[in-house]
Formats: sequence, C-alpha cells, structure tokens
Amino acid sequence: MTSTPLLTLPPGWHHHPDPAPDVLVAARGGPALGSGVAPELVLRRAELPDRLRGDLAGWRAAAVADLARLLDSFALEDTEQLDLEGREVLYQRFAHRGVGVELLTEQWSWQVGAWGLTLTGTVALEDYADLCEVLEDAAASVEPGALMSAV
Repeated sequence: MTSTPLLTLPPGWHHHPDPAPDVLVAARGGPALGSGVAPELVLRRAELPDRLRGDLAGWRAAAVADLARLLDSFALEDTEQLDLEGREVLYQRFAHRGVGVELLTEQWSWQVGAWGLTLTGTVALEDYADLCEVLEDAAASVEPGALMSAV
C-alpha cells in the first residue's frame, strides 16, 4: 500500500505528483484488468457555499445533477448515507459511458466545516467485481479531518 497524508492507495497504484489545485490526490492503478482501462481514484476538495454547509445530502444532490448533465449515459444506481470508520459519509454509485467503454464510478463524500471532500473511484464496468473492495478499502482509509491541514 502507498500512503498519502489523506489516503492509502492500493498496491501498484501511482499518484500524480502535481494534481489540479482542488485535487488532493489523483492516482491510477495499473496494469489494467481485462478491460484494458486503468482504474482511477481522485480525492477532491471544494469550499461549500453557505447554503450547503451542514447539508451533505443537498451538496451531493447538486453535484450529481451536474454529473447527470455532463456524463454520457449517466445512471445513478445507489445513494446511501453510511457510517464508514466512525464517520458520516454519503456513498453514491453511478454508471456512465467513456470513450468506447462502460464505466462505473463510486463516490464517498464527507463535510469538514466549510469544506466538502469527495473520493471518486472509476473503473470499467467489466472490472468492477475485481476492484470494488479495493475502492472501498481506499475510502475507509480517508481521514476527513486531515483535510483541514491540507487546505
């Protein structure tokens, strides 16, 4: 396992050394499984508008509405508010289409004060059964409170 201050990456995954300003960790797995599509993990932060602070479900509903407009063949499959490692998290799973491939994305989202934190894991649909626990383990390793020292 490779560790960052905010997330433990699965074995063989490599993080991007200089991600975009709102991205805390961007990582890609390798080698790809049967699909030939490398799985990805992205841990992103966003400063929340006042109206969404303290409203985890409302914040994510707005984000998913944006994704539904942006992603080809978007289909929300699951939304659950969970307790993950003693922390409240909103889990969402959705299918969409990439260039020539069906994809499945899982997101885990937390709020820390004025900040939203989302871990997004995207894999080819045909590889999902082999990678779903890998994504879940990565999500369980996130320390939302560490976000405060990263901003």
